[in-house]
Amino acid sequence: MKAFFRKYLDNNATEEEFRLFIELFTDPSKKFLLEDHLKEDWDHMDRDVNIPDLQGSLHKIHFEINKQEKLGPKSARFVNYLTRAAAILLLPLAVAFLLQLQKNNNRPADMQTISTPLASKTTFQLPDGSTVWLNSGSSISFPDEFIGDYRLVKLKGEAFFDVKKDKKPFRVETSHFMIAVLGTAFNVMAYAGEVPAVTLERGKITLETASKKHADMLPGQQAVIDTVKQSIELSNVEPVLFSSWVRNQLIIKNEPLSTVINKLERWYNIDIDIEDQSLKEIQMTANIEFESIREVMELMELTLPLKYEYHKNTRRLVISKK
Repeated sequence: MKAFFRKYLDNNATEEEFRLFIELFTDPSKKFLLEDHLKEDWDHMDRDVNIPDLQGSLHKIHFEINKQEKLGPKSARFVNYLTRAAAILLLPLAVAFLLQLQKNNNRPADMQTISTPLASKTTFQLPDGSTVWLNSGSSISFPDEFIGDYRLVKLKGEAFFDVKKDKKPFRVETSHFMIAVLGTAFNVMAYAGEVPAVTLERGKITLETASKKHADMLPGQQAVIDTVKQSIELSNVEPVLFSSWVRNQLIIKNEPLSTVINKLERWYNIDIDIEDQSLKEIQMTANIEFESIREVMELMELTLPLKYEYHKNTRRLVISKK
């Protein structure tokens, strides 16, 4: 296993070598072999070495993911391996294994951008110690050090923030609004082409639209932003429903099918078309965790007045009325 890690860090691993290594983490039949390898390396690890900053390695993997995605469908399989590798870096055992391999880290750039492909999520810490969970199809930019009167990050897509309290305000900038906080936990949904929303779990935040409309939010509130009127509508919600993706769950409660489809497309990295427009307003409730897209669609067929077809060549699902 060390050889696989060493070759990857030195950019010398072939696709086949990388695939074999990833299988140790993804193939259930190799679970005990993986545990034996990790335990052996942990037992023989030099405890005096300084713990390295693995953030650079994680960023490197995300860079490779983005680069491979641009190469077209032939690279999809390799991208899948890289995505899984990014998740592996977040496992405590894998981190322990990497301690003795990653000794020299390059200094990060002044500005950093982390992106997650579809059907993928990641979590990391910002320079101030705040924790970010980045949902699929999203990206966030931030400096390697917060200098000045406030801590600013720029978000496209969806993220959950657990902000470390500091005298400097923490700001999240999207294309339609700005959020200002000191220390709090909240979810921001700002995908292009969808209605943006902010859901506050704890603390207090101030929301400001591009037209300078303001709203102060309290725990348990959600703000939905009308990007045309530049208005803010506040309502009381269950915050856990909107941050469930952080816990690898997709909880849907009385949501229109049009909204659910957008979530499923990101969750499974698949295109879904609704042939009959009247289906878009059908309300749906579900709790998705480890189910495959086929299992989800079969459940929808049983509970909703719809049917689906899967077009393998185009990797596209088509939903029509029964």
